[in-house]
Amino acid sequence: MSIHLLGGGWADDESRWTGRFVDEARERAGGPPTIAVVLWAEDADEGATWHDDYRDDLTKLGAGTVNVVQLTAERTLLPTDLGGADGIFVGGGLTPGYHAAIMPAADTIRGLVSTGVPYAGFSAGAMIAGDVALLGGWRIGGVAVAPEKNGEGLDEVTLDAGLGLVDLVVDVHCAQHGNLSRAVAIVHAGLSDRVVAIDENTSLIVGVGGLQVAGDGSVWTADRDGDRVSIGVLAA
Repeated sequence: MSIHLLGGGWADDESRWTGRFVDEARERAGGPPTIAVVLWAEDADEGATWHDDYRDDLTKLGAGTVNVVQLTAERTLLPTDLGGADGIFVGGGLTPGYHAAIMPAADTIRGLVSTGVPYAGFSAGAMIAGDVALLGGWRIGGVAVAPEKNGEGLDEVTLDAGLGLVDLVVDVHCAQHGNLSRAVAIVHAGLSDRVVAIDENTSLIVGVGGLQVAGDGSVWTADRDGDRVSIGVLAA
């Protein structure tokens, strides 16, 4: 089974990217799968406004049961929240909030994935999936490397331990929000040797067969190349 890193964005038909995750969960379940959807918001009432959207989207793609787990600053993820899940879907929002609330159950997520449960991370859920998580920020050493609105409440670009599902630092909303420069700057500053930045309505699928790209856009790569940063593009 695979790790599905989704770059954000919404579409009427997501079968070519999010649908790939649901298909893997169905294969594991041998029928309509149970998907655990993990969401974070400032408070539970705010988060509840998204519950039906996620249920409807995943059901349309073939999920049987969608169990939404609503996290807040006071309510972190518990191992029991993921019991019986054939697939784990971590949604989008404020990345530092997701990171703080989900990392207490990181061992459980890694354990389930190691047994074949597919993981999908949408935006924030993708950014925290790596060995090293990108939490946000728009400056490095006080120098702007991305639009300030992309900082997620952080000034300096901030990296921290992630879920450990992939050996990549992940950025999202790349073409739409102008985040390629942040990916390049992270590598140039020596904070990581490789960053992938995923467009909206696009997924980077990490599995036993290597890397695949699905959807409408591209996955941009920034790799250290001696004293330089090498830029690449992976298209669907």
